[in-house]
Amino acid sequence: MNDNILKEILKKSYKIQLNKIAKNSDSTDGNVYLIESENSKYIFKIYNSLEHTQSMIKLHNFLNENNFYVPKIIPTKNKEYYKKYDDNYIVMYSFLEGSQLKNNIQTIESEVISKLAKEIRRLHDLTVNVNLNLNTIEFNIGQEFERKSILHFDLTKDNIFINKDEIGFIDFDDAKFGPSVYDVAITISLLFLSKSRGAELDKVKTFIDSYYENDTVNKEIEFPYIKNIALKWIDYLLTKNSFDTSTKESFEVKKKLIEKYLYN
Repeated sequence: MNDNILKEILKKSYKIQLNKIAKNSDSTDGNVYLIESENSKYIFKIYNSLEHTQSMIKLHNFLNENNFYVPKIIPTKNKEYYKKYDDNYIVMYSFLEGSQLKNNIQTIESEVISKLAKEIRRLHDLTVNVNLNLNTIEFNIGQEFERKSILHFDLTKDNIFINKDEIGFIDFDDAKFGPSVYDVAITISLLFLSKSRGAELDKVKTFIDSYYENDTVNKEIEFPYIKNIALKWIDYLLTKNSFDTSTKESFEVKKKLIEKYLYN
């Protein structure tokens, strides 16, 4: 979809006086645009699946209703949550203010890690048995977990925002429904195990202690499987995606760190 078409949709359907439109180069699928008007910024996403579009709308509305710091869906002037154009579905999101965690990842403080872990736990607790039509995920690890919820499934340092005392999340496009502990293992692997910084086990401990806090029952059930889940997640990603050589190598490094340092 070219810029002229997008500009026309913005003008007619959203009544936005456009100052600038720029494609987000960080978007893997190339479907994300940054929109700037005179007074505001927005994120413009183009989807090719109505089912996925509706799931994203339901999820963001649900999270906003429950006071999570996530982007809001901006309705059209006709109060529709998406705009159809040919075979595409366009959704406008508010721009989340704050600093991405990637700007602070090397010096992230224990207090921020603790807040992050508790906010992820709040997401899981709130969405126990609430699917919102997301795809279900199950890794074959020889254990059935009773505690299942919505999973962000992609909490990279780019998708976590810090705005004063708030922890915010963006980009739920990979969200799934499945065992809550999957998000624990994935987030630890994404944030605290890397080629550049190695295994930051003190931060891993802070995250786990804050996430489970006084919940000794679920910690005892889930904790022994975190390592295996993290390894299964990497295998899943490498099977499902066509990554470039550099990205594949970074995941292989992460896998070695998980095998060596994460708990059995």
